[in-house]
Amino acid sequence: MESIPNMNDHFQDFIQTGLARSAPQWLLLVFLYVEHHEDNGHGRTLSLTPLMMTHQRLLQALSFDAVVAEADHLDDRWEFLLLGCMDDAPEARVRERLREIARQLATGADLSDFLILDRQEHPIVMGTQ
Repeated sequence: MESIPNMNDHFQDFIQTGLARSAPQWLLLVFLYVEHHEDNGHGRTLSLTPLMMTHQRLLQALSFDAVVAEADHLDDRWEFLLLGCMDDAPEARVRERLREIARQLATGADLSDFLILDRQEHPIVMGTQ
C-alpha cells in the first residue's frame, strides 16, 4: 500500500464525478481495519477487513470531515475508507453490493474501481504480490 500526497480534494472530486452521472447515485462507504499478519517466511502481510459498511444518497453537501466524524462516533479503529458509487437501486440491492465488496476484500480481488483514502484523505494505491 502506498499513500499519494494529497494535492487535491479527492473526496469532493469523487462526489462531483458521481453527481455528474445521469442517474441518481448511492455512495457506498466501507471503513477498513488493517490486520497485520506475522511473517510466514514470505514477509509480513497485511489484510483489509471491513469494520463498518453503509450507504447514503450521493449529495453535494457531503464532506470528508463529516463522514470521518460520524464514523469515529461509531468506531474509531478504522484506518482506510473505501468509496464506491452505484446507480439508484432498491436498498436491498445496495446492501447486497456492500456484501459483494466485503467478499472482494476477503478474496484479494481487484479494487481499482474504488477510491481508498486514509484518515488524512490521502489516496491509497493497493499493491499486489
